[in-house]
Amino acid sequence: MTLQSLLEKKDLTYLFLGGKGGVGKTIAASAISIELAKHFDKVLVVSTDPAHSLSDCFDQDLSGGESVKIENVDGNLFGLELDAEKGMESFKQLSSMGMPGAQGMGMPGFGTTSNTTEGTTGAPQMPPGLEGLGADLLGEDSIPPGSDEAFAFSKLLELIESNEYDLVVFDTAPTGHTLRFLSLPDYLDSFIGRMLKMRMRFGNLFKGMRNLFSGGGGGEDVEDNSLEVMETLKKTITKARIQLADETKTEFIPVTIPTMMALYETERLITSLKEYGIPVEHIIVNQLIPPSKDCQFCAKRFEIQEKTMLTMKQYFGEFIQTEIPMVPQEIRGIEQLKLLSKVLFK
Repeated sequence: MTLQSLLEKKDLTYLFLGGKGGVGKTIAASAISIELAKHFDKVLVVSTDPAHSLSDCFDQDLSGGESVKIENVDGNLFGLELDAEKGMESFKQLSSMGMPGAQGMGMPGFGTTSNTTEGTTGAPQMPPGLEGLGADLLGEDSIPPGSDEAFAFSKLLELIESNEYDLVVFDTAPTGHTLRFLSLPDYLDSFIGRMLKMRMRFGNLFKGMRNLFSGGGGGEDVEDNSLEVMETLKKTITKARIQLADETKTEFIPVTIPTMMALYETERLITSLKEYGIPVEHIIVNQLIPPSKDCQFCAKRFEIQEKTMLTMKQYFGEFIQTEIPMVPQEIRGIEQLKLLSKVLFK
């Protein structure tokens, strides 16, 4: 079976590909985006994996943190490798509301200037007297744990707010990173909800502290829009949660290989996706060895894969399974990706 039914989802807006490391997520995402660019007006393929290989896959430089038009494909296809280093420079400027990572990560409403056309984010505005606080706390070379996922999620929020692309294809990091990424909406929604309650209960205290740090003393109050900022972000995160759970707008495609270890990890991934309410309809099984009479090693591997595939069909019978055969050459560059696209869709 193929991914042909994917083309029938005319309102599809976000497509995620994820799975165990080394199963071919980037190659599959690239080939799929080439086909989808024929059916949607403007498509963006984004790599959220810190170890990017999207540029290598398309044989075109997509680094730098800004979207680049991909050449020699039909339709308007753009590629983007998230630049975590740029994000971390902004990350070090912490929010004055005690929300690590929110300020400067491109999250709407957090004092950033955003150019949605180019997909760039300006420097965050810190409260008077608190400039450089983030850098002092984190150190010059420190990168906070989970920052890659936070940066990727902030990019998702930015894309949701901008509506610049008709469809965004996410080439995600290996399973553990992806699950942390998908857990962020629930965590942030709960966290900001608690912050809003605190802000409303202790508003006067927060205002006094801001004036104290700004050197205002008993003079004129410093303008405080933190409540409005948090409410805006909470609405944006709620919007993201709704869209990610909408089966007409979002789909997650697990990519796996025919081994028992990959099967078990795929099962755990799908279980987690269901818990988060993320729709799953397709599974891609990569690196299938063809039958062989001349190679004992190949014949044995084929036999083992055949048994694994029977188990896989039992485990994942409710999903449309698309198989990709192993090929002798490296799949790299537009022409090879187009051939793979035919396998996936035709």
